[in-house]
Amino acid sequence: MKTKDNKLLLLISQKNVDAFDTFYYRYIRLIYRFVFRELKDEVLTDDLIQEFWLSVWEDPTFLKCNDKGSVQAYMLQYMKFRILDIYRKRLSGFLHESNFEKVECVQVDYDNITEGLNEKELLRIIREALKNQPPIIRNTFWLRINNWSVEETAHTLSVSTKTIYNKYSESLTVVREHIRDHYPEFADIRKVRTES
Repeated sequence: MKTKDNKLLLLISQKNVDAFDTFYYRYIRLIYRFVFRELKDEVLTDDLIQEFWLSVWEDPTFLKCNDKGSVQAYMLQYMKFRILDIYRKRLSGFLHESNFEKVECVQVDYDNITEGLNEKELLRIIREALKNQPPIIRNTFWLRINNWSVEETAHTLSVSTKTIYNKYSESLTVVREHIRDHYPEFADIRKVRTES
């Protein structure tokens, strides 16, 4: 008979290696597919999953089971929070970067994140912040964060490189202030803690 998750977690809390192995092989494929589908990045996925399994071994009590003894739903919700942590750190680091030459080097691969619901929400907020701005500010922002160089952006928009630097700075300020004023939870890069 298949051992229920709650029993395995109890045994893991007692440092039972066999129980950990059983739990690991029960869920590793599910968790990997879930996280990689959201992040589309092998390194980030591996790091996040390794951190998760280490936490399970050290103290599995953060995982909660339903009334049938299954942890699956809670575990996937927990991983959603961890993925959102990554999005928040990425966005916060980008928005708080004051050296625009360094910002130029930031790689924001939106093709990798558009399928993730949480990232879609962040993109929606950014669009909301910029919707009433002049086209030059909106266009500069989207071109630059999609890795267009200052020169390419200036040529495409038929303005000077100095204008691009200025408008990009303005766009970052607009987005940063909008998030700070209307969505402070997204500006907070502290780790999200699930309710116990």
